[in-house]
Amino acid sequence: MPGDTAMLDDTTIGREPTATGFDDALLSSPDAAAGAAARTDARPAPRQGDAGAGDHGAGAPAAPRLAKTRPASRPRRRGRAFALFLLVCLTAVCALLGVRYGVPRKAVGLSVARGTMVVQRNGPGTLDAINRSAVSARVQGRLTAIPVDLNDRVAAGDVVAEIASDDLKSQLRATVASHEAARVAVLKAKAEEEQRRAEVANAETTFRRQAKLVEKGATSQAGYDEAEAAMRTARARLAAAEAAVGQAEAQQRSAAATVEHDRARLDETTVRSLFDGVVVARQQNIGDLATPGSPIVEIVDPATIVLKARFDESAIASVKPGQKADLSFVSQPGRIIPGHVLRISRQVDAETREFTVDIVPEDLPRNWAIGQRGTAVIAIAVKSDVISVPSRHILRRRGEAGVWTVAGGRASWVPVELGEIGGDLVEIRAGLRDGDIVLSRGRIFQGMRVRGIGGAP
Repeated sequence: MPGDTAMLDDTTIGREPTATGFDDALLSSPDAAAGAAARTDARPAPRQGDAGAGDHGAGAPAAPRLAKTRPASRPRRRGRAFALFLLVCLTAVCALLGVRYGVPRKAVGLSVARGTMVVQRNGPGTLDAINRSAVSARVQGRLTAIPVDLNDRVAAGDVVAEIASDDLKSQLRATVASHEAARVAVLKAKAEEEQRRAEVANAETTFRRQAKLVEKGATSQAGYDEAEAAMRTARARLAAAEAAVGQAEAQQRSAAATVEHDRARLDETTVRSLFDGVVVARQQNIGDLATPGSPIVEIVDPATIVLKARFDESAIASVKPGQKADLSFVSQPGRIIPGHVLRISRQVDAETREFTVDIVPEDLPRNWAIGQRGTAVIAIAVKSDVISVPSRHILRRRGEAGVWTVAGGRASWVPVELGEIGGDLVEIRAGLRDGDIVLSRGRIFQGMRVRGIGGAP
């Protein structure tokens, strides 16, 4: 069977290029290499008889063995993509940093310089009055009349309310009658006293006459003794009459006191104003039951109105009576009312650590009201040759005060030491020099390039 062997060898030799083609495909593509390997493994193995024929064929060349499949090499495109990604990221970071720190931004600021500053203390407050009274009844009863209303002006002694008083009037009439009876009793007792006094005088005269007659022996001793007894009896009756007069007078005084008490209680049913003022509140109406201590109306003397302002206790040593002050109110924000400090409280609130100052305004706001909110600004000193900046330029970072300045065309954070306050200005004791440019608040960061710095609004 040499012919068959030769045919098998030719066939086998004819397949060699196909295996080589698979290897080339493996080098060019991972997918192709995997497919070629699969096809090579699927090729049927030579039969035993065929193999024997090949081995025993005389002069026939040995069939070449198929080459082993080469492992797939790592793809090169992943490395190129990662390098490209790093390049893009680096470019983006450089662009962002260039925009953040390289592109100038327009900023608003001001140039600081030494000058004069008025040191001030600001404090909120409310309108109050020194002469302020919540008028109430001293007796209980129904309100029958309230002749005043809100914003009415009243004078001292004017009637502001009346309470039902029929029972008190009846009681007063009874006590007046009792007083009159006591007065008549006094007159009667005094008349009795005069009668007894006359009897005493008569008895004394009779006694003296009997005494002379006894000395002359013209009368008996019995007549003398009888005259003496009559005199003593008359004197005793006189003493009793005098005591009756004293008792009657005491009863009259008691009745008079009762009349005064009842009359006073009746007068208390008429509620009057204690001073000149304006009715600022009315808490009750006709028909309400007035009780002692319950306010009916509230009266304020406009001449005693003050702004009761609150200040931190650190300013208590710098505020004193007579200092000038500027007052402003929420109802008229554009109006400044001058005033002066009247008195200073000597008590500091335990919670807020504030003390109060009464400031007298030279004028009152339009349609003023007790409790109206306001602000007081007291000028306590004038400092010269100081650096000051508006408070809106000062920031705090991690609890430290500082400002944004411009150095070399870039923004720079500078810590500062704060001093006194003067209105919207704050003294800078350390951290700034003449000519430094301070930026106003905004989206500023360290190293930011700035341009076109204009004056702060």
